[in-house]
Amino acid sequence: MLLACILGAVVLTYTMSKYQEVLTELQTQKAKFDAIEYKISPGIIAQSASLDGKQRISVGGTFEENRKVPEMHKEFKPESFYQDKAAIPDYKIKLQTLIDQKVPADNPDLVNIIRNHYIEQPSQEPYKLLNPERVDYSQGQTPFIDSRLNYMEGGFYVECGALNGEKGSNSLFFERVRKWNGLLIEGDPTNYAELKKINRKAFSINACISPRATPFKAKFHKAFNMGRAIHDAQSENWVKRNHKNKDLVEMECFPLYSLMLALNRTTIDFFSLDVEGDEVNVLKTIPFDKLNIKMMTVEYAHGGAGGADMQRFLQSKGYEVVLKVSKDNWGVNDLIFRKKGVADGSTI
Repeated sequence: MLLACILGAVVLTYTMSKYQEVLTELQTQKAKFDAIEYKISPGIIAQSASLDGKQRISVGGTFEENRKVPEMHKEFKPESFYQDKAAIPDYKIKLQTLIDQKVPADNPDLVNIIRNHYIEQPSQEPYKLLNPERVDYSQGQTPFIDSRLNYMEGGFYVECGALNGEKGSNSLFFERVRKWNGLLIEGDPTNYAELKKINRKAFSINACISPRATPFKAKFHKAFNMGRAIHDAQSENWVKRNHKNKDLVEMECFPLYSLMLALNRTTIDFFSLDVEGDEVNVLKTIPFDKLNIKMMTVEYAHGGAGGADMQRFLQSKGYEVVLKVSKDNWGVNDLIFRKKGVADGSTI
């Protein structure tokens, strides 16, 4: 299993068996690759950014500051807001009218419908995780971003392609350990039902993120971690190319900006985007002059050219690539971006 790291001019590919050797090399080059080491509180089992789900590294004692120590026992009460379910009793009819009119993402009626009828509140019940002993559920993206945001507490994340809320989650660490609020977006109703069962402390929505700057409805192809919205010839061809049997359900698709306005948020500390091929189209809908997104991890595998188009676009919007994460079994193929001006440890 391979993990490719791009840190400025440093390009390294390594296996977990050579972790210590590569770590030393990165530290020598002042790359600050301390991301997957944690000082662990008693009783917490730590897992590294495991590449094959089996290998583990015993970690601990690296960080001295208390705020860098994972503290999953710390009390956390997630944000919530008042929803007026009676405000628009015929909201589905109204939404269809807005879709037909192709209203912009900041349309007040659209935002109100999303806020009052589609977004679900964070659970106030105890977690029911399948693997509650784990610290990190990601493929390595989470600890890297955690270190680059200086182990920040109280931030806000958006995870699009949230799956069942636990498997491969890039946000669960920030929720449980760093006590972040966030939004989980999942288009597959079956996955979403499983997500709701584990009592995530985050806002959530069972909808597609729109690859257009307007809301619309699309057939969603259900395929666990390979589901996606089918809305044009390219997405139709994707289903054929991947030899997937169609299991379709109609879903609403909302622009990210609409969702953030519904939450009254304009800052996202960490945005995780994995929508099986629509990533660049989704990114092009974002008004980066209105939304402050500090760091992103974005799947690039379906866009061709190693994510070159994605890189060019985000560089034009003021972002730089700080890490490339990939596995030789295609389990993960992400580029991690950071907004220029957001230095390590910055809170702007």
